[in-house]
Amino acid sequence: MLATVALTVQFGLNGDVALDPTSGSRAELAVYGVLALLGVTCAIILVRRGAIPWWGRWTGLAVLLGCSVVVSGVLPPHSALPPEHWSIGLIGWYGLVLLYDLAIGWFAGFLIVHVTLIGWSVVAGGAAADLADMAVTFVSVAGFQLGVALSARLVRTIAEDASRTSWAEERLRVGEEAAAAAARNHERRYADLRHTTVPLLAGLADGTLDPRAESVRRRCAVEAARMRRLLNAGRSDGATDRVVHELGAIIDVAERHGASVHLSVRGTPGEVPEPVRRELLAPIAEALVTARSEARVTVLHVPGGVRVSVRCAVPDLPVTPPGRGEVSVVESVADGQIWLEASWRSP
Repeated sequence: MLATVALTVQFGLNGDVALDPTSGSRAELAVYGVLALLGVTCAIILVRRGAIPWWGRWTGLAVLLGCSVVVSGVLPPHSALPPEHWSIGLIGWYGLVLLYDLAIGWFAGFLIVHVTLIGWSVVAGGAAADLADMAVTFVSVAGFQLGVALSARLVRTIAEDASRTSWAEERLRVGEEAAAAAARNHERRYADLRHTTVPLLAGLADGTLDPRAESVRRRCAVEAARMRRLLNAGRSDGATDRVVHELGAIIDVAERHGASVHLSVRGTPGEVPEPVRRELLAPIAEALVTARSEARVTVLHVPGGVRVSVRCAVPDLPVTPPGRGEVSVVESVADGQIWLEASWRSP
């Protein structure tokens, strides 16, 4: 915005300097060209990067002060500077472009140096009337630019405060949504346990189930693995591979029952929804937790999906098929060994 104002002042209000080369000395025309090049460069940098780098800022300020020195008549030949000269305000506008995002004191200091340099020729040899006219011009132009700098700084401060407030509100909203999602996830996990674990415990408590029976012990092992996996899933938010994280809980239960499990993971993990993970690992858990010898588990991540397979001794009871249609299970039995693969592909 400020770069647009500076370029408009140069080419709109003071374009006659370039159109009429006889209106000024060669030094003034050179300064006009340097300022035009500086303005276009600043505009390009602001469009591409959004901010002027520190080296560009201080290089540009050095160029501006050099232009003030040239226009003031330090480099001859040059006549006394008229109060309405185009360079008085134009150099100040470009200084504002370079310093707008710093403390206001930087721009005020630049204006003081600029006014001192550019008015030196009038101070050195001008009459009292010229000095008064120059002082009025400096105060009006520099005062207006200083007011614009203060307004720009105020707007920037308000925008930064609004951005911080918006960011804080967004973080609070995301935190509340995450907490609500975690609560819903807990409720869903507990509901799963009510349908499977609670009836088992009730049967063991009232004596309708015999804990010595192999089928009951298998159900206990499966439910222990399910509880361990579901409770472990609640702590898997920071896990890179949540499938492997939950699978680790199942393997831990299987090893506690005497199995020797070898896990192999391949591919780059992707996002797998929690209900899909539950259905994907359920048949693997049923086959794995009853293994009493060696078992091999493989997790293969493919683009847009995942496959989990297990090879172990044939379980006493058939594996329960998944309840979700998007999870498919392939089972193969040979020589007392079962190979079971559960796979899912994102729709």
